[in-house]
Amino acid sequence: MNRWLVVVAASIALSGCGTINQKVPDPFGTRQAADVLHDGLVLAEVKAKLTQADPDSATTLGVSVRDGVVELKGSVRDAAHRTRDVATARTVSGVRVVIDNLRVDPHGPRPGLELGEAALQARIMAAYTAQVGLQEHVGVKVDRGVVTLSGTVANAKTRQTIVTTARGTTGVREVVDHIRIGKP
Repeated sequence: MNRWLVVVAASIALSGCGTINQKVPDPFGTRQAADVLHDGLVLAEVKAKLTQADPDSATTLGVSVRDGVVELKGSVRDAAHRTRDVATARTVSGVRVVIDNLRVDPHGPRPGLELGEAALQARIMAAYTAQVGLQEHVGVKVDRGVVTLSGTVANAKTRQTIVTTARGTTGVREVVDHIRIGKP
């Protein structure tokens, strides 16, 4: 009896297997592996050229490629950047068409500029600390080369030293002084 159940169970299990000639699914859908590889190489070259032209594009632009059709997505600072990015993508060998889905956003992310502003802020703080010491703490904000100083210092001489130091730092276009004199 047990043998009979094993035979029935095996025949039921095997009946759902179908024929041996079933097509194995293609891991790339209906695309040939060479086409997928070609698109990958085009993608890499487009990204490399865009990053070379503007390092921020590595984080602000999205690029996709299928059958030589490049789609650009994301935000750019102005129309000139948009035109340049589309033209750059078109220069890559193997690109048939460039679809421009870029949007102009002058207030969008600026990773390279923000990194430069953080470095400028650190240089100013290091320079004034070297001159007036650690007892004085003045806030430093940087926006496109405009430095805003805020806080309270003990006397006018310390205030003037900090403002002069900020103005003399390379990369500073303007200094806005909101430093108060009083008890820090």
